[in-house]
Amino acid sequence: MKIAHITSLGNQFDQTIQRYKALVYPRRHIEYRRWLRQQTRTSPSHLQTLGQPLVVFDFRDNRIDGPQGRRFYGLFIFFVRNGFHPIFTDNYLVLGNIQEKFKQLCLREDFSILSHEQDLTDGYVLVTDKWYSSLSRRAGKIITINYQPDYSASDACFPMPFPLFPSLYATGEDLRLKDYRKQQRQWKIFFGGDAAAKKYNKNSIRKIYNKLSRAQILEILSASLPGELLLELTSDETLRRAEQTISKGVVIMNTRHCKVESEAWLGTIARADFFLACPGVRYPMSHNLIEAMAVGTIPITQYPELLFPALEQGKNCLVFTSAAELPALIHKARAMQGEELAAMKANVQSYYDEFLSPQSAIPRLLAHRPKHISLRLLPFLKPGGGFA
Repeated sequence: MKIAHITSLGNQFDQTIQRYKALVYPRRHIEYRRWLRQQTRTSPSHLQTLGQPLVVFDFRDNRIDGPQGRRFYGLFIFFVRNGFHPIFTDNYLVLGNIQEKFKQLCLREDFSILSHEQDLTDGYVLVTDKWYSSLSRRAGKIITINYQPDYSASDACFPMPFPLFPSLYATGEDLRLKDYRKQQRQWKIFFGGDAAAKKYNKNSIRKIYNKLSRAQILEILSASLPGELLLELTSDETLRRAEQTISKGVVIMNTRHCKVESEAWLGTIARADFFLACPGVRYPMSHNLIEAMAVGTIPITQYPELLFPALEQGKNCLVFTSAAELPALIHKARAMQGEELAAMKANVQSYYDEFLSPQSAIPRLLAHRPKHISLRLLPFLKPGGGFA
């Protein structure tokens, strides 16, 4: 049996447990009903009269959550950033864990719980993972979540952009990008993120995606770069000192040992011209690649094809495909100056603004098809290589 098939079966079993475990916790159900009684029941028709568009989320169960509620919140906040008022249908399997982990960030925004379908005025946007929703009849747009892997540009579905880390939206950091893009760049190349070797060295990265793992990449740099070109931040004190210096090499920050608050994270990435985009845990895509592009820091990556459209070598990224290519690419980035560097930075910012920002993603999503739209939630996913 192939490793991809075994991994896929394990993922499916884990997903099933996570989706339905709430049914065996009566206390959680009691707490949910108590929470529900406290929620706003604002008339959706009143909001539409005031000109605010509505998006109704009608999910079957919490499969939409993804890791710790990130997918649910990401979709939710993308619509909020575009002026939509979110409405949830009363579904315990979906909302029973809304006060947990990243999903609880939804509670910082205004939303309503739908009491009666007849309260809705025709023309709302419906987002659902059901094969049929009774709310479909009067919706202006119907967006159906598609969890399938192996997206192709020829598929008749819309690829959901990978988001920033949830707390950056919750704190409004995504609304400050213009300031961060103007920031002075004092480091040449930066990597920041969790660097636990065992966690970031999964077989799925190497076997299914055919990429170097995060642990492998950091090990290659440690072995190939001279000491004066490698600055490892191992504590808050080393970070404070680095913030006062200019580095022409690679600055590596393991967030296990050197913590940066959400409000300071984008500003930290914006100190560098380039960001070394190491893979995530089960699949290559990682929030910090998107965060780097948001502030105009140019990614050095081995998976340009996993963004849609793909990133382009020399235009909005630098690409390596093997361990042997990485050291030379680091030196190429170090040598880049002037107009070439400025042009790549501008291209990176333009790519984020056009394809990754909530303000562009939702209008493009709604324009994808006249009414019925299939949304590929994880377009970068390969069979057996992680799960929602």
